[in-house]
Amino acid sequence: MYIPRPILILLVIIYLLFLISVDWINQADGAWYRPFLLGLLIVIVASWAHRERESDEP
Repeated sequence: MYIPRPILILLVIIYLLFLISVDWINQADGAWYRPFLLGLLIVIVASWAHRERESDEP
């Protein structure tokens, strides 16, 4: 099974950020916006991974 490199990178980053966010959520004195920053980072990485590339498709 072939997994494109951008998808693999995205999955690894999501996994690592999930591990970090679990610790952040369990902290009572943490900032409320930290999970949203992680979500924004995931969106940015996903858009970078799927940026427009030359394709043979019309």
